[in-house]
Amino acid sequence: MKISRRTLLQMGSGLAAGSALAGMGGTGFAQTPQRWDMADEYGENALTGKASLYFIDELKKRIGDELDITYHGGGALGYRSVDHFDAVEDGAVPLAVTLATQLGGIDPLFDLTSLPFLVPTPDEAMRLWRIAKPEYARIFDEHNMVLLWAMPNPPSGIHGKRPIDAPDALKGLRIRTYDVNGTQTLVNAGAAPLQISWSDLVPQLSTGGIDAVLSSADGGVQLSIWDYLTDFTELNYAMGLFMAHVNKDAYESLSDSAKQAIQEVSDLTDEFNWKAMVATIEDSYGIMREHGMTVTQNPPAEVFDHLKAAGEGVHAAWVERVGDRGKAILDEFEKGRA
Repeated sequence: MKISRRTLLQMGSGLAAGSALAGMGGTGFAQTPQRWDMADEYGENALTGKASLYFIDELKKRIGDELDITYHGGGALGYRSVDHFDAVEDGAVPLAVTLATQLGGIDPLFDLTSLPFLVPTPDEAMRLWRIAKPEYARIFDEHNMVLLWAMPNPPSGIHGKRPIDAPDALKGLRIRTYDVNGTQTLVNAGAAPLQISWSDLVPQLSTGGIDAVLSSADGGVQLSIWDYLTDFTELNYAMGLFMAHVNKDAYESLSDSAKQAIQEVSDLTDEFNWKAMVATIEDSYGIMREHGMTVTQNPPAEVFDHLKAAGEGVHAAWVERVGDRGKAILDEFEKGRA
């Protein structure tokens, strides 16, 4: 009999639920600490790992042994970001940190933060997160999850074999993208993009399957991208979000004081994350330069004009897919710029 991944997840959910019930016990029995695994496709040295470990450490200070969270980076639990939504919803994994743009097939709102050139600064990325968070939280709630905190990806640029110093540098470029917005924008710009998950990226680079990568400078450092490519062009293309989300049943089984602590620490983690993201930008440039890469921080205006024009239809298509709720978020965001 063939067993689907969804069925396996549900089986895992049942085992997890059984363990949780056994730990909770009944009247007259001592409550044992809950133990959660936390999944991350990226590693502990990446920003998501640093954010997760900060969250775990700060929570431990407040609730002690009531909850024991074990972080599993580098996809060690066998899940990619695209798998996390189902895995956490069903309880196969209690907690995960997930690249939100991998969830656009579940709800197009998750593609918001990768709209090209929408947020020019980290402060604007934070403001957009705060505006959109209630709608993100509603989606997670409808799928048996609780949204906790976000880690912004540093601004995306292009790692390649030459700087992106003219629109022609994009023509036919075999470039990795991480979501549908980036793929369509670069198609419109004349490139030949491929959407590739993080864990599949190094094999594609090492075999010459791609010539360039749309990612942040920090992402390049995590990959030791200088082993494959020579240049990074700063574009401030987008600052996508990673979101931490927990299974609602696991969350609700905690004491009220523990749940309050989780919410308080989630707010602290947001603040920590934005500061950490900003700090990593120049640090990453320095590391890449130390390894012989050329970092181009001021490409010609015609490059930006070309890419912004390529992204205009992507913005319009996103609003059409999401509808009034997406338009309301963008309208509120634009008002704050006035």
